[in-house]
Amino acid sequence: MDYLTVKELAELKGCSERYVKQLCKDSKIQTKQELSCKGRMKYLISVEALPDELQAKYYKQKRTEAGVIPEQTEPEQASEEPKNKYRSKGIKRSFDSFSAEEREVIGFWVDLLNEWQAERSKRKDKTEFDKVFSAHQKYLNAEINISPDILYRKYSAYKNECYEELIDKRGGWNKGKSKLADDSIIWQSFLSLYLDQSKPRISKCYRMVCAYIAEEYPELTVEIPSVASFRRKIETLPFAITDYSHNGEKALHDHCSPYANRSKKAVYANDVWVMDNYTIDVIIKESDDSNKTKRLYITTVLDVKSNVLVGWNITESPDSNSTLDAMRFAMLRFGIPKILYFDNGREFTTLDIAGEQRRRKVAQDKKGDIPLTIVEKLGVKLIFAEVRNAQAKVVERIHRIIKEQYCTAQYGYCGGNVVERPEILKSNIKNGNIETEAELRETFADFADNVYNVQPYGSSEQKYKGMTLIDVWNASIAETSIRKASAEVLDLLMLRNSGFQTVKRNGVFITYHGEKIWYYDKKITWQHIGEKVCVRYDRNDPSSVRIYDTEDRYLFSWECADWLMTEYFNESREKLAELERGKANFIKQVKSRAKELKGGSNLTQKSGLKYIAKQNAGKFNIQMPKNIIPVIINEEIPTLKQAVGAECTPVEINLKMIAENAAKRKEG
Repeated sequence: MDYLTVKELAELKGCSERYVKQLCKDSKIQTKQELSCKGRMKYLISVEALPDELQAKYYKQKRTEAGVIPEQTEPEQASEEPKNKYRSKGIKRSFDSFSAEEREVIGFWVDLLNEWQAERSKRKDKTEFDKVFSAHQKYLNAEINISPDILYRKYSAYKNECYEELIDKRGGWNKGKSKLADDSIIWQSFLSLYLDQSKPRISKCYRMVCAYIAEEYPELTVEIPSVASFRRKIETLPFAITDYSHNGEKALHDHCSPYANRSKKAVYANDVWVMDNYTIDVIIKESDDSNKTKRLYITTVLDVKSNVLVGWNITESPDSNSTLDAMRFAMLRFGIPKILYFDNGREFTTLDIAGEQRRRKVAQDKKGDIPLTIVEKLGVKLIFAEVRNAQAKVVERIHRIIKEQYCTAQYGYCGGNVVERPEILKSNIKNGNIETEAELRETFADFADNVYNVQPYGSSEQKYKGMTLIDVWNASIAETSIRKASAEVLDLLMLRNSGFQTVKRNGVFITYHGEKIWYYDKKITWQHIGEKVCVRYDRNDPSSVRIYDTEDRYLFSWECADWLMTEYFNESREKLAELERGKANFIKQVKSRAKELKGGSNLTQKSGLKYIAKQNAGKFNIQMPKNIIPVIINEEIPTLKQAVGAECTPVEINLKMIAENAAKRKEG
């Protein structure tokens, strides 16, 4: 059964699409609904449910598109069906005398003629129906030549049992009965080659399949159809299958999977901002006096409600600092949003911006022990886009607009790839006829506010129809509130940090562009060694840091301790002298403080022991209980007997001498 879309039926009837949609909604036309490739519901109208004149017009168009010009017949002649004109002159043969292939052709035409006659008998205008029926069958069987005259002739042969005239020598009768069945070895072998991300040509796969079948299944060689059959069979494959096989899972997700239609009616200006990075497709030179060329990146901030480009930052490196610079610029102009919608790049998932919400792994020892992030201090909720889902990031649409409207207007436009690169670019670079970095920054700012942000609003909300993007932002923000902060407050809230750290003997440090920088206060640092603190610093001026405790309370500021950094070899005497002076000053302060804490007391540990012994004198007293159990043995206790006539001489044991002799033996 054939179906038409709303647009196709409107063109066929010569009316508007809105009228056709209304007919579908009122159920005045037989329709069915299904999801489009974009995930939207669409109406499909059955051709058979249309009036006969529209059916005839539809099938006539289809035949014209197929390159088949309908035969011109006069209605009067066709309706008369002269007997002599369509009388069969063939030779009668028994049905059994035909081959199996010929009998299949005859069966096809017999079924078709019986179907034609059964439907024709129900119609009043049979001549018009003959045209509709032949056009419909021609559309279903494009390889078979069918017209009202052919139907009349074939029917005459069938009635007179001249079956030979039913055989079409030009083929096409067996359309749809190809040897390429879905479960055939030939077709499956072909698909195993064709459905691959290398996107091989059909002719190449065909040659490989022929060679494979000839080698492994020689008995099937005669059943391999032409390469055209494979081409037609491929067209019957679902688009999702070929898209996934040729382009991968991401393409399948982007092109075929359903997605949510997000309504903006409940969203106000500054509710949600989306951020992303884009490589500007313009080659520039650093200055008028320089021939060195480069490309820059831009971090964009887009308001979801109005599509206004609220902020941006042009940079040589799309890192986390560029993210914060773009945020700061946008917040100074339009206030602070409620939600930030981030990509999953490292420039958005750093520890001090995203904290534990970031998509990268967080060390186990740091989980639950991370300082307040920048977005938390700003009071902003953070949401990450779904991984590998470009449809979710509406900010990418503005990148296409920047490319098509701004980049292409620049002399240094280089395109997104080699195919898009203009031929004149090489000449422009050679002649120095390209923009400088300063010109690019200036012209883009002018484009963003005076071209893009003032273009007509094109979303689906009718109440904003005819307004510009900035007008929509102004109208929406008037219905809600706005949070604003001064430049000084924003600078303080957007200080970078690298997590908690313990104060060490050299103070605290930050890692700035891969280099470790230490900070030290000669009067305070040594008093806080071992304490856990959070170090915050200005990303544009790391000359000093602000120290906070674990409860995010400000403690003090420390300066960069460049005197602690010396070269591994050939260090300067001045540096070493300053380092030694710092050490001496540190020791002097500690001694002084220790002496200050002791005060004038003369108490020592030796005298302290005497005071304790004196205080506890008389407390040591052993008291035996009344019930004492003596310990006895059953052996005679020997006594030392002196030999008769011998004198008793005491023996002296010198332990010191024994130890010395043992040491000498050990050394020997």
